Amino acid sequence: MAAHPLRPLATTRAQINFDMIGRDEAASPQTDGLITIPSDTTNRLNLIGALYSPDYDRTVKEQDKLVGLVLDDRFDHESALNVFFRSDQFPFVLHNIPALWWFTGFHPDYHHTTDTVDKIDFAKMQKILQLAYLTAWQFGTQSTPPRFVGNPSGGAAAGK
Repeated sequence: MAAHPLRPLATTRAQINFDMIGRDEAASPQTDGLITIPSDTTNRLNLIGALYSPDYDRTVKEQDKLVGLVLDDRFDHESALNVFFRSDQFPFVLHNIPALWWFTGFHPDYHHTTDTVDKIDFAKMQKILQLAYLTAWQFGTQSTPPRFVGNPSGGAAAGK
């Protein structure tokens, strides 16, 4: 979409990337020894890329007061897994568009055929979608879009 947009990217205020939002995070071979997984992830949502748009981050946090998820930014501060570069929000960041990856975390079934629908936490997913709706509504009705920061201090380089 970022490479071949249906409309000019300049009209895109922000991008919400849902990639794996239905499960709870759990230790897995992919993460063992690389990251610390909180003991309770049943109400946790990882937001990845917030360093590139404090306005986006602030809007999500403000709207979350109505939803009540635990928002986690630890993937913006780790480099072992290079998570920031691994999903569909990244091409938008390369075009200076505020974009966050909404992600509930790694688990043993991540990207395996064993990741089946019966393992989805639909109540948690509903809360995430409510938060996304409220956030997108704010983006669409605010007089100015969330600002993009090309070189945030302390963050991973985005090729800018």
